[in-house]
Amino acid sequence: MKNCKFCLYDSSHPFGMAYSGEKCLGCITHKEKYNLNWVEKYSYLQEEVKIAKKKNKTYDCIVPVTGDAEDYFVIQEVLRLEMNPLVVSVNSYFYNDIGWTNLHNLITHFDLDSWVYNPEKQTYQELIRTSIRKYNHMYLPWLQLHTSFPVHVANEKSIPLIVWGGNQAVEQVGKFSHKDSVEMSSWSRIEHDLFGKDIESLIGNGAQVNERKLNYYHYPDDLKKLSKKVKGLYLSNYLPWDPLKQNHSMVLKHGFKPEANPYSFDPYERAGSSVYYQIHDLLKFERLGYRKITDHCTREIRHGRLTRTEAVKIESNFINNKINVNPFFKWLNVTQTGIDWFIKHRLNKSTHLISDSEINYKTPYFPNKLKLVLSEASKPKKQFINYGKGV
Repeated sequence: MKNCKFCLYDSSHPFGMAYSGEKCLGCITHKEKYNLNWVEKYSYLQEEVKIAKKKNKTYDCIVPVTGDAEDYFVIQEVLRLEMNPLVVSVNSYFYNDIGWTNLHNLITHFDLDSWVYNPEKQTYQELIRTSIRKYNHMYLPWLQLHTSFPVHVANEKSIPLIVWGGNQAVEQVGKFSHKDSVEMSSWSRIEHDLFGKDIESLIGNGAQVNERKLNYYHYPDDLKKLSKKVKGLYLSNYLPWDPLKQNHSMVLKHGFKPEANPYSFDPYERAGSSVYYQIHDLLKFERLGYRKITDHCTREIRHGRLTRTEAVKIESNFINNKINVNPFFKWLNVTQTGIDWFIKHRLNKSTHLISDSEINYKTPYFPNKLKLVLSEASKPKKQFINYGKGV
């Protein structure tokens, strides 16, 4: 195991981590942000937009969304480019009231056409049970849909462009340079978004489901033909990507509602989820030995808002905060006996992080550079809302 001496990442990162001396490639690649000609790179994006506008008279692009803060920023930038987007979303069935409010507000505030896909729930839950059983990962079925369904829609409606936000493989581990301007691909989807586990890994000797209901879980087959019709771009290749700065200074004015949680200082990323900082984060710790707070601290070190010493202190304030896993397993229709078995046999590294009740925590220590993000966040009133109406 090798540790970076500048950020909090080590070689356990699921994307893989390379090093140059004592510094990880993620930190090295981040430094590119301060030396690139972003005006020139943005002009490349404008050229892509011009090409897309000529290909479809109805929609210029698809923007896959969850209602996350990043989605607000992406939509703002797409509209600034004078594009007409179709917003596409896959219902995860994990939204709380804040999540549904943010998703509906995104659509209504920007006055967008939208398509929200609700996967057949029994099949979806069976895939989640299989994913947990085989890989200790509960998000794989949703990720498979989130990264594939927009491509199906683009293909079916002949929409030439899909606009994503940040490219995690670049932003977290520097697997590519910003200069590469990497695009969406079936390989990158499986390698990074799905951690090598496409839908085929969940069926056959795994989930017992009707495969005719899995069409949208599969990436479209004719990739060679499709690549000429649909291009997927990441805005982080054309803008100096800084999530916390973007979210705090830009998305609040559009009505986005941040969510306070006891697992990170960042109230923007994945606000509105009943599982992201709960069971998903616990399983991440079980597989990799670290939690989402480590990602956030590393990001802030690289952007100069935290020193490594400050980040270590903040990480220690959050990393042992406990999680109640019962609401998720009840939603998944697992019996109490099954929950107890899973905790005993599959969460043996993280037993100390499990609680039977909701835990409220006092606000821990923060440097002044981060206090700005704490004031507007609120707590959800209801978790695991299958369908949301209105705002």
